[in-house]
Amino acid sequence: MKIILRIVGLLIILNSALLYMHYSQMADASGTPEKESRYIQEIEVINREDALFIRHHFKNLDARRYEIILPAQSRNRACYLETDSSCTRINENVTAIVEGEQSWQSISYEIPKPESLENRKLFKEPFALLRNAKPDFTILHVTDESGIGGLWVSGLELVGSRQMDMIEYSMYRGSGGVTDLYWQRNSLPLAYRGSRLSIFGDSIDFEVAEQLDNGLLELNARHIAVVLDPQSKPLKSSRFLISELKETDLSDVVLERGVRSLYIIPDNEQLVAGLIASISVDTPSHIGKVNAVFETLKNSLTTDQYELLRSRLSEKQGERLDAAELDRLIGEVCGWKTSFVQKNNERAYPFLLEDTRVITLNGEAHEDIQVIMMDRRSLYPINKVLTRNGYSVTSNESSIYIESETEKFRFSLRDPFYVLNNKRYTVRERPYILIDNEYYFEEDALRRLFHLSIQKNEETIIVKSLAGGNTK
Repeated sequence: MKIILRIVGLLIILNSALLYMHYSQMADASGTPEKESRYIQEIEVINREDALFIRHHFKNLDARRYEIILPAQSRNRACYLETDSSCTRINENVTAIVEGEQSWQSISYEIPKPESLENRKLFKEPFALLRNAKPDFTILHVTDESGIGGLWVSGLELVGSRQMDMIEYSMYRGSGGVTDLYWQRNSLPLAYRGSRLSIFGDSIDFEVAEQLDNGLLELNARHIAVVLDPQSKPLKSSRFLISELKETDLSDVVLERGVRSLYIIPDNEQLVAGLIASISVDTPSHIGKVNAVFETLKNSLTTDQYELLRSRLSEKQGERLDAAELDRLIGEVCGWKTSFVQKNNERAYPFLLEDTRVITLNGEAHEDIQVIMMDRRSLYPINKVLTRNGYSVTSNESSIYIESETEKFRFSLRDPFYVLNNKRYTVRERPYILIDNEYYFEEDALRRLFHLSIQKNEETIIVKSLAGGNTK
């Protein structure tokens, strides 16, 4: 009997294990994302007349399979036999590193040059990537065999250069990855080298450079390279910028580059990058629009909410951030939804929180009505709420007119009073506010003046007319 019980117990354990494996595989198949992997990369770039010849080494790989994302313009893709085992996990068409124990794998490819380099050239995303993985550290070697000379910039810190007969070699290194590679014929000296900032130029203000470096350090940004060249047109990449400005005018631009080295921010999201920079270092921006949004946001959050937002942003490093995601984080720390950053991308907009509960008017749901909160006041759009409770709503440059069969209101837009059925009433504060060309009334005013009952539960805001008005 004991033997039978042991066998049954073993079968139960085995069955549980098989079920766990089965559902784990189902979860993977259903699209549950894998934990993002980290690796170290070493990239060798050889500049020749017709192409950049690249040897790309991926190191510290774990045993999983990696999909290789090769540059769209690359050609002659192959594995590279750096060591006896550096090709063992590369598949035949060089699109994946398959499962295996070897932690170092190498590939090679070329980035063609349609024409010879003349004054400057940006090689946009010329390096391979691994899907669902990020480089922790990058070593970049650039060898120029064409004898063209000039300055190469990647955003990584320049370790050193060596000039030989018809060959010039430079080595760069730094945390994180590198997206772009830039060359210009005008070779400028390294005028400043800090912990997070390098500046190439003929002369600079050392104190200003120190301040910029300290700002990037406080931001905990990746290393940034700045080329101050009055002869070149401005150019920006995620980890470097080419500018004709003086370093004294670069504070916001450098901090924005620092932010973009930490997050994946769309190119057109200038407000997001500037706002994150200001929040992260708790410093106003010199850019008017960014500063206005930052000051409004900071003044609208409590100290605890503001510090929690800074912490949430720090946790998001390495991830994609746009206006919608930043709004989600702000709403998360406030406990309500907001579209503050998205709205300010379009035009100046106040800090509002959005009540996501469904509005019902006299028993009917109205999903097009959005209750908002501003300065801890609940506000309702009167053109929708009151017209659907039997009132007409009109306005001009001096007054708002709200009328039913028995009541005629006129709210002055110039002075703090309203008129009801020809009788004037003075108010200490106006019960309405104009937001984005729409008038909103406070919840208490709707109850007191327009005979509305407003009750709330977790999912619904229930609005009923106590005056027996007809809904439209």
